Amino acid sequence: MKYLSFKILIFCILMPPVLYLLTTNVLQGYLSSWYQKDIKNVYLSDIDDVLNGATPIADAIQTSIDRYHKNSVFTDMGGKLDVTVRTDKGDILYPPAYQSLTIENMSSDPVKLAEQNFRILNNGLKLEVSAAIPPYSILSIGILLFYVFIFLAGLYAYYRQALKSARLEDSQKADEIKRLSELEASHKQQAQTLADERESLLAEYRQIQESLESTKQKAEKDEEELFEEIGDLEEKLQENLASQNEQNEEINRLKEKLEELEKNRQAQNQQKEKAADRLGRRFKVLYKNIDITERALSGLADMDDDMGLKAEEVIHQLNDDSSLVNIKRKVFSKKGKATVFEVVFAYKGRLYFRKTSQNRVEVLAIGTKKSQNKDLAYLDSL
Repeated sequence: MKYLSFKILIFCILMPPVLYLLTTNVLQGYLSSWYQKDIKNVYLSDIDDVLNGATPIADAIQTSIDRYHKNSVFTDMGGKLDVTVRTDKGDILYPPAYQSLTIENMSSDPVKLAEQNFRILNNGLKLEVSAAIPPYSILSIGILLFYVFIFLAGLYAYYRQALKSARLEDSQKADEIKRLSELEASHKQQAQTLADERESLLAEYRQIQESLESTKQKAEKDEEELFEEIGDLEEKLQENLASQNEQNEEINRLKEKLEELEKNRQAQNQQKEKAADRLGRRFKVLYKNIDITERALSGLADMDDDMGLKAEEVIHQLNDDSSLVNIKRKVFSKKGKATVFEVVFAYKGRLYFRKTSQNRVEVLAIGTKKSQNKDLAYLDSL
């Protein structure tokens, strides 16, 4: 079947063992590190008996590690934990089969035994843990079966899709064969029809030749009518040109209105600048402790009288004592150079100020809720 790829089949066969090997190697390294930390916390659990001389340190370590082996789920599933405990001199305390004679001949006297145990602990112990997953263990077989089932499921899904594509192609081929058969029958019928039409056209051709002469005579008469129609079209063209001239005149009038509106806008801007200048001069006289920017003056000049009075009331409070002003929030600029305070007035009004290094108040911007985004962008640019 051309829809079933041989490469995908080989891929699904080879990938489970490859992933199994990679997984077991990575898992063994991880488990070795994890069990190294876990056993290090429990292999000296009977430390009191060791320090009291009741138990040799090797026996205490053996008891703790054997108990850990017995309760380990990893070993129950077929895993192997190789644990080695050495003294600083290299003497093996665990496993017991490799213990040196020096460790085996430790004193039975509790006092001397306690001294020996303490000396070994004081010099330090070296713990080595190695986790292994044997190929015949339950855990190893489970990992391999897990990857086998995953790729079998993928291969089955791919097979179902390929089978569906093959069936669809067979169905399309059958439909195409049926369509071509019907088309062949239709073409045969059309060929017969064309043959009949040929005979009919020959008869019509003779009739057309006969009527051609009469048509020529009629065309001479139609030529005169055509010249009359051309004259009517020229008159319509003149009317269209006149209409176009009227439209051009209307466009010129609109341009003049736009120029007049631009002049009015410039005049309004000049009035706004004059009003801002008057406010700036008045504030310098009235509020000695306040510095106010051109943007703040421009925003204040745009406000109506009620909101302007509310804004000036806030400025008056800042001039007297800025701590009495109700601050809504702090605004931190993106550059992080200064902290700006936001004050709300008349519900929709917004005033932004900061304190300078000379302990003066600088009003940076005054606006409304609609201009808040522009004001905040201006603050970020400071």
